[in-house]
Amino acid sequence: MACCRRLFAALVLLLAAAAQAEPPPRFPPGAVWHQDIRDAPLHPDSAAMVATWVGLGGFGYGRMQIDFSFHVVRAGDDAPLRTILAYPSAGSYYSPDCEAPGTAMPVPADAAIEGQAGLACDNANGDCHLLVVQGSRLYEAYRANASGTGGLQAQCLAVWRLDRTYPASNRGEHCTSADAAGFPIAPLLFNADEVHAAMQQADGDLGHAIRFILPNARMATTLVGGVRRPVYVRPASHAGGPSGPEGTIPYGARLRLRADFPVGLYPPAAQVILRTMQRYGIVLSDGGNIALTAESDRYTEHTWASLGITSRVFDQAVPAAPVRAQDFAVLDTGPRIVETYDCVRNPELVDPYGLVARTLRVGSGRRELTSLAWQGGAERVDIHAGTELVAMVDNTGAFTAKPRPRGTPWRVCSAGTSACSEAAAPMSDRYLHAPKAPRKTLPGRNQD
Repeated sequence: MACCRRLFAALVLLLAAAAQAEPPPRFPPGAVWHQDIRDAPLHPDSAAMVATWVGLGGFGYGRMQIDFSFHVVRAGDDAPLRTILAYPSAGSYYSPDCEAPGTAMPVPADAAIEGQAGLACDNANGDCHLLVVQGSRLYEAYRANASGTGGLQAQCLAVWRLDRTYPASNRGEHCTSADAAGFPIAPLLFNADEVHAAMQQADGDLGHAIRFILPNARMATTLVGGVRRPVYVRPASHAGGPSGPEGTIPYGARLRLRADFPVGLYPPAAQVILRTMQRYGIVLSDGGNIALTAESDRYTEHTWASLGITSRVFDQAVPAAPVRAQDFAVLDTGPRIVETYDCVRNPELVDPYGLVARTLRVGSGRRELTSLAWQGGAERVDIHAGTELVAMVDNTGAFTAKPRPRGTPWRVCSAGTSACSEAAAPMSDRYLHAPKAPRKTLPGRNQD
């Protein structure tokens, strides 16, 4: 009987783990993180930047190591809420970069902060990230620590819409997030479930860029008026506290593993990660010593141990061919931007709604037009007919265009985003022209 009870308990735990297994949080396919960069042009100074970086020590600790301390928590619709309390003080909270103190975020009872088993974290001495996904929203808190029954200390809370494609400046130019480059964190991690899934495909990869970090002294600055200033490049929107020479790589740099790296010498799971570095690259996101950051296997179905991935796989599994800084090249993602720390938040992405589409016939010649009317949306909107971008215009809540073939769906989107209305096909015709004069009637005649 005791044996059966143990077997039943093990089965319950297995089913619970399987029920929790979900795909990692990801943005739509059009997001910059999903860009295949195999053929992307290199920065003209790539070789010089890499040489300078290597001379400074390359990756932290001189090796490509993996940190498995990040947890990605999945929250149901009924998850309890905690209110953000500015930490360590209201004046030191990252405003306006981050959501205002007092904002609530879902925090399940079984949630865990980075490197912890629960919601207690020494945020005076650590990053203490708390990453929570609920539906299409991703909540990422920096320097988090639970306070009482309903509070959460944090120096920043960044909320991301996973169903949106963000502009080049992410949540705003010179704006940080829970990551110093202004990046989302969870979508740039990799976990054991997605690596396992990619292993089931021939030549599989993860389909997204991977987050990496470096010591501040190995990231670029520049001299402005005799003062050394931080710099960043796209896809970053912010730089933390770099202190390295101008010739090294800057915050936000996207690096690509060389195409002829001997991937086949590595275990199958490691090959998936290496192919991802060749096809989607790694992006410089924050300061620190352990180069790569992966999701822990606390909430995943598969474990890193079961896949044969250890923290030191990339410098110890194949002693003859470790992954080194000089195996990477720097992509050309645009000019360096000098950091001012003056955050200008982008407008909140708003879905236009209530779209009505009608076909009108106007004038004596009965010229046909399609008339659109909607509510909400950003200051400028994109008008789409099927897959065609018809116009980019100021948002007046109305637009008129030449008709498209019958049944063509129209959408209105906040400019440059995938924040769109529901599709609407034009309704039945209306006639807008001068009304006919009423027919004269004789006195006493029925006028019905």
